[in-house]
Amino acid sequence: MLSIGVLSVLSLSASQAQNVAANYPGAQPVNIVVGFSAGGSTDMLGRLLAKAFAEELGGNFIVESRPGANSNIASGYVARAKPDGHTLLMVPFGLPVNQYLYQQVPYDFKKDFAPIALVAQVPNAIVVKADSPVKTVKQYVEQSKASKEGRTYSTPGVGSSLHLAGELFKYETQAPLLHVPYKGSAPSLTAVMAGDTDSAFDNLSTVVPHVEAGKLRILAVTSKVRSASFPDLPTVAESGYPGYEISSYFGLAAPAGTPSEIVDRLNKATLKALRSPELSEYLKNLGAIVADNKPEEFAAFLNSEGERWGPVIKAAGIQPN
Repeated sequence: MLSIGVLSVLSLSASQAQNVAANYPGAQPVNIVVGFSAGGSTDMLGRLLAKAFAEELGGNFIVESRPGANSNIASGYVARAKPDGHTLLMVPFGLPVNQYLYQQVPYDFKKDFAPIALVAQVPNAIVVKADSPVKTVKQYVEQSKASKEGRTYSTPGVGSSLHLAGELFKYETQAPLLHVPYKGSAPSLTAVMAGDTDSAFDNLSTVVPHVEAGKLRILAVTSKVRSASFPDLPTVAESGYPGYEISSYFGLAAPAGTPSEIVDRLNKATLKALRSPELSEYLKNLGAIVADNKPEEFAAFLNSEGERWGPVIKAAGIQPN
């Protein structure tokens, strides 16, 4: 599906770019745009980055929330912004995926952005009720296939990374699971604890308190590698399904045409910030996986994400909004 309504932005001239990069960020504030409401993990991470950038680069970095349409509003806004490094996007999972979930998106994720860095990947987790006889992913798949009606899994909503985590699980395991969407993590996980659904997919950091309270059991994490914060938890890939891997993630991007010097400075500032005690502690509490990466590596990551989800969403029968 092609996006429409994209407004083109002229790149800065070479002399303008050099001048902007030399004085960046200067006196003009830098807006870090977040596509979700204030108070969530994306917003909090954006604020920690803004603080670190101000200390490292000088200037004034401000987080601006533009929630709505699974981050399409924020992404479209940044795509049309002046490419001078003063408008940045906290890149959400939906940036390369929304093209399959919406009939129209106000940007082309490959053409309208200059990727800066993949900030962190946050594993999701597959959970069941604490007293469930199912203790492994293989047992859950076998139980689902043996059941006439299959099994159910709940998530915080249709089209979320957690919904797609469940659909990818079905795609890779051929387990007959039925998605039951709720409006948020709290009711989704409550449904599992009450026995209304058989399992749930949610962020690792969200489910851990319920596991510690003895109400839920984690079968596996969905990331490619184990979380350093919870090294005893196996991955789905280790559990017998090597093709399975999905994480929620946070990244940073600027509008296409932003001078490469500014992109490189922001990349270096991001990687330095990720090693700071305050940001490291926050990401550790999320169970996040962090790795140094260059702008071109983040661009390749986004391209691969854009390619992989089309077949999964089509197989799931998820209709564009």
